[in-house]
Amino acid sequence: MLYVRTTVRALEPKSADTDLYLPRSVCSRLHIPQATLTFQFGSKQVTGRVKGYGQKDIAVLRPSLVYALRIPTDVPLLLRYEASQQRLVFGPLIGILVSRYSQSSPTPFGTFTPFLNEIADACRGGVVCALRLQDVNWDTETVHGLIRQNGAWHAATLPLPQCIYNRLISRKSEKSDQVHSWVERCKERFIPFFNEQFLNKWHVHQALQNEPDAANHLPKTIRYHGHHDLKEMLAAYRSVYAKPASGSMGRGIYLIRAGSSGYQLIRPSAGGGVIQRFRSLKALHGELQKRIKGTPYILQQGLKLIGVNGNPADFRVLVQKGKRGEWAVSSMVARLGRNMVVSNIARGGTMVSASQALRICGPMLSGPVSAEALKKVSLRLARLLEKTLQGHYAEFGIDLGVDIHGRIWLLEVNSKPSKANSAVQQPSAAAGVTPPRRRPRPSVVRMLDYAAYLSGFPIPLKRKSASAKANKRKRKRR
Repeated sequence: MLYVRTTVRALEPKSADTDLYLPRSVCSRLHIPQATLTFQFGSKQVTGRVKGYGQKDIAVLRPSLVYALRIPTDVPLLLRYEASQQRLVFGPLIGILVSRYSQSSPTPFGTFTPFLNEIADACRGGVVCALRLQDVNWDTETVHGLIRQNGAWHAATLPLPQCIYNRLISRKSEKSDQVHSWVERCKERFIPFFNEQFLNKWHVHQALQNEPDAANHLPKTIRYHGHHDLKEMLAAYRSVYAKPASGSMGRGIYLIRAGSSGYQLIRPSAGGGVIQRFRSLKALHGELQKRIKGTPYILQQGLKLIGVNGNPADFRVLVQKGKRGEWAVSSMVARLGRNMVVSNIARGGTMVSASQALRICGPMLSGPVSAEALKKVSLRLARLLEKTLQGHYAEFGIDLGVDIHGRIWLLEVNSKPSKANSAVQQPSAAAGVTPPRRRPRPSVVRMLDYAAYLSGFPIPLKRKSASAKANKRKRKRR
């Protein structure tokens, strides 16, 4: 679909029978007739008469219609024409649902602020609006949220967005009736709502366990209901992980080992792990029950993963949908643990490149594993998760482990990978000096591309240049 970049300005037209002046070049390229059409921004629509004029890149709109559409002025936007509906659509208007913000603070979204700044600053055509549940008025179909202009976040009243990226941070609130009703209202209005909810480790395992292309990467996993579950897993595997079904960042994970003299319960610590010893399985089970306090847990097969100094390494692969709705790997890093239980950065782990980790971690008894192999497994799992899970997802943080035999294992999947500490930090600048613009990370660009795609503004496929086509013909003749 063709579209152009433009900027809206609010000016009273000289002619009473004209509501929108568009550059003649835009009218010609998009085949826009000089007639009465529907104008749309987000959920708002009005009708007005279009006329071409000589200015470039500027759309002049009657102020009363600017207000009716709730369309920001002097902001780069994209414009497309839907001939079958005789409708001009401005956008994209992208909503990001957050749990809270403080407009008066220099960091309105707390540790999440750098990431949202990066998204808003990277959006070169369209509007990014940060909003809370309570910011939406469903009766008037408006949002009173925050948009970023001139390096600062400002309150603005806008229409309902064309799509919404879910970044709620509370699992408990996400399961509430309020959120469920809110999401249903989005769906009733055909507003795509993606990264729909946090994932549960047990639900992910259930979704994948009957998929042949995933089964080879899944450790044996069962629900932890009672003493008999622990006995079954420790009889089959001499080491077992106990993990909260809905946990994240390595919290609440225990490593359990069975030996000739009893059992060990190991929990993460900066020093490598705190070990408790038990002579009986009953005593071990009792201690675990005290610690988990009724929280749903799973038991998972222990793995002999490659690592450093006896501490495990894992690989976080960020897989996202992009400009044509396709899955692609945006980034991949390795995390080297500082304890024998988990490798999460939040638990003291160190981040290095995947290729570096594959070189320094050991032992690897059956030959090396390539970074490309990790990417291929991640993409395969992302497509299977999209197929088997309920909900709309466009981003997965997929944690993989590699065992000493070179087998790749799925450790965990996160539908809301942490963004708090990963945004590019801008260097401080002298007063009155604008710091140089840095290129946004691929993960930010891909998220914006997918949001534009959902909003009806897919990034066009690049056309091959004439020289590239000529070179291709020469290669064929050879």
